Amino acid sequence: MIVLNGIAYTDLNSAPANNLQAIFQAANPFQESVRVEASKIIFWEAHYFRMMASMRILRMGIPMTYTMEYLEEQVLLLLNANDLLEKAAQIHFSFFSTASITRSHPIIPSSFLLHAEACDTILGVQTSDRSIDLYKDHWVVKGLYGNLEQSNDRLRKLASVYAFENDFEDCVLLNEDKQITETIRGAIFVVKGDQIKTPPLTSGCRSSVYRQVVIDLLVKQETVELVEDVVSPFELQKADELFVVSLSHGIQSVKQYRKKVFVSTTAEQVFSKFITGYRLS
Repeated sequence: MIVLNGIAYTDLNSAPANNLQAIFQAANPFQESVRVEASKIIFWEAHYFRMMASMRILRMGIPMTYTMEYLEEQVLLLLNANDLLEKAAQIHFSFFSTASITRSHPIIPSSFLLHAEACDTILGVQTSDRSIDLYKDHWVVKGLYGNLEQSNDRLRKLASVYAFENDFEDCVLLNEDKQITETIRGAIFVVKGDQIKTPPLTSGCRSSVYRQVVIDLLVKQETVELVEDVVSPFELQKADELFVVSLSHGIQSVKQYRKKVFVSTTAEQVFSKFITGYRLS
C-alpha cells in the first residue's frame, strides 16, 4: 500500500494516470525517510523542519496543508493500511513538482508519495567483520545543495557497487578537495583520544537529523570534545575509533580501515545516551 496526496492505493498502478505521469516526469524530487516505532515517529519535529527547509531550497511550492499534524496523519494512514501500527517501520516521503517549470510558472505546486517498509528496532551498536575503504572514482558536490538527501544519491549508489564488488562494509566519500564528507550509509565520526571529529556541512555531507542528534548529544558531554572540522583521509588510520550514524542503522562501529583495527568503546557510550533520546523523542 502507498499514500499519494492523502489517498491510500494498493500500489502505483492503481493511482490516477495523471499522478503517475507527474511522478515519472517530476522536477526537483526530494525524499526524506523517518523511523516509526509503535506508531510514534522518531524525531518527527526535526524531520519535518528538514523537509520543509529542503523544499524551500529546491524552490518547490509548499501547500498550506503540509503541516506537521497533516503529514503525521498520512504516516498513520499508511501504517494502518500496511498493518504496521504496532511494528517498527521506515516511512519514505517523496515530494515532487506536479508540472514542468516554465518562465511564467517557475514555482510549481508539489505533491507527495509515501511508502513503508518494516524494519528492525534499534537495539544496540551495529558491528561487522568487513572493513571500509575510500571511494575515489567521483567526488561529492559541496555546499548547501550538496547537503540535500538526493544531491549525491547517484554517487552513493556507484560507491555501493564498488563496496559490494570488493566485499567492503561501507565506503568513505570525498569531495573535490579530497576531504572526507561522510560514508555511503551516513555521517562519520572520528575518535582520537578525548576528541571526536566529524566533517562540517560545508564539506558536502548530508544534513541528516540523526547526525545532528548525535552532535547535540556530544556537545553536552564534558568528557569529550566535539569538533566539526575538515577531516583528511590520513586521519582515519591515526584514529582510535570510527563510527557511522544513520537512520537505517543507528550507530554502527567501524571494524577496520585498511590495516587499522578499531575498538567500539566510544560508540557504545554514545549509543547509551542516544537511545534515551530516541525513545523519548
